[in-house]
Amino acid sequence: MSTTFRERDIISITDFSREEILALCASGQRMAELERSGKRNSLRDALKHRTLSSLFYEPSTRTRTSFNTGMRELGGRYDGFSGTEGTSVMKNETVRDTITMMCANHNDVIVMRHPLDGSLQWAADVASIPVINGGDGKNEHPTQALLDVLTIYALRGERLDGLRVGFGGDLSHGRTVRSLSLALSHFDDITIRWAAEDFLGMPEDLVQLLSARGVTVIRDASVRDVMRQVDFYYMTRPQLERMQGVRQKDIVAMMKQYRIDMPKIEGVSTRLLHPLPVNSEIAEIDHRVYFTPAQAFFAQAEYGIFLRKALLHEMLGHDGYTRYSGKLPAELGVGNNRLARAILAGKQSGMFIDKITNGTVIDHLAAGTLRAVSDALDLENRGYSCTTATITEKPNPFIKTNLRDLPERDLKRIALLSPEPTINTVAEGRIVEKYVYLLCANSNCITRTINEDVPPRFFNDEGSIRCRYCRRPLAVAHRKVTAEDLRAYTASLPTRIQPVAYPD
Repeated sequence: MSTTFRERDIISITDFSREEILALCASGQRMAELERSGKRNSLRDALKHRTLSSLFYEPSTRTRTSFNTGMRELGGRYDGFSGTEGTSVMKNETVRDTITMMCANHNDVIVMRHPLDGSLQWAADVASIPVINGGDGKNEHPTQALLDVLTIYALRGERLDGLRVGFGGDLSHGRTVRSLSLALSHFDDITIRWAAEDFLGMPEDLVQLLSARGVTVIRDASVRDVMRQVDFYYMTRPQLERMQGVRQKDIVAMMKQYRIDMPKIEGVSTRLLHPLPVNSEIAEIDHRVYFTPAQAFFAQAEYGIFLRKALLHEMLGHDGYTRYSGKLPAELGVGNNRLARAILAGKQSGMFIDKITNGTVIDHLAAGTLRAVSDALDLENRGYSCTTATITEKPNPFIKTNLRDLPERDLKRIALLSPEPTINTVAEGRIVEKYVYLLCANSNCITRTINEDVPPRFFNDEGSIRCRYCRRPLAVAHRKVTAEDLRAYTASLPTRIQPVAYPD
């Protein structure tokens, strides 16, 4: 056992190197060999004093039970919940509080699934024990990607370079395609081919990222065209739960020509993978295909056991444990999303801060949002005077208020209604701080959920600003932010996602 994965958070497949992925594949193969040789229980004491907590805010069969199986076969224990019914989540308990309770309950590792993108990075920041991402929204599912890679590695003679893989089904709303394609981008001469409706197709941001990492991505006209040119075809189910306002019958119509049936696999040697479950109503795979040599998704499911068993063994198979301190790191309460702007001398007097001696001026609000922002801040009932410019007087209305030191929740409420507001802090009649409040543009990012209280944080990815939590890029569009302002802000950001320093 190496120390590479010891007590390590498993959040994104992009956090792994090629060598680490290959090491996990080799470890997973060893677990498979133990099973094949009838020695499944030879490691039954390896984690006998360890406990896994599985926190599944969304339904799961394979991910949850395969982690439980891996823990059981290594001699460990598991608890947690599947579905939020009967938990304190129903009482609006935050992710932060749920995670800290699991740490207080003397668990050794957390596996979690949650509907919000970036929720697992936040959980890892909060937890003093390692956290494994079991799927966060439509963002990532790293252990699914790892088991997919292990399956291909095992079925292809332990070779990953030069792989040709096809993707089908719903490539836009699911997390498995994103994670697997990013995992494969660690290897050489990878070609991805796909055929799907535009609505279900590969996201453009993912295609650009893969291209930048040297992966060839090709859109073909039909599934049959893809099948003839790939080693593996990775089919996925439509993520209906993530398609607001879309009817199932419309998806059935979209999927009709892309579903896998007998004619599409005839005469090709392509192996068919699927993260499962298959939607039995839409039936993206004809049931007759299940009984052909093309079907490899049930073997893929067992490789999920081997991969997760190997990962748990690598992470926890050592003496010692993490003691619970009952403390949270101070940095969890602070964001780095305030893009400083220069304070111009000409703005220190006149109408801009007229009648505001100590307070806040909220400037550069989007047209038509002034009343909504005022209502969101409940300015009329908080006992503070408020002067506003009307929409007809200013193309970009602003609010002047005696309210000082706006808390994070208020700043988020403003930015959700009017992105990138300028916040001016006024003291003794002078502007003492001026910044643009940045909020991740991904509508499903956990930083945008007000009552979760996740302070927005960003990092500098080779000159590109990305959200620490969902890792989506942010393009600053504020018309008053100068190139120098933006360069200075970007340079101030960390160049990678650094772990939170947890107190002893």
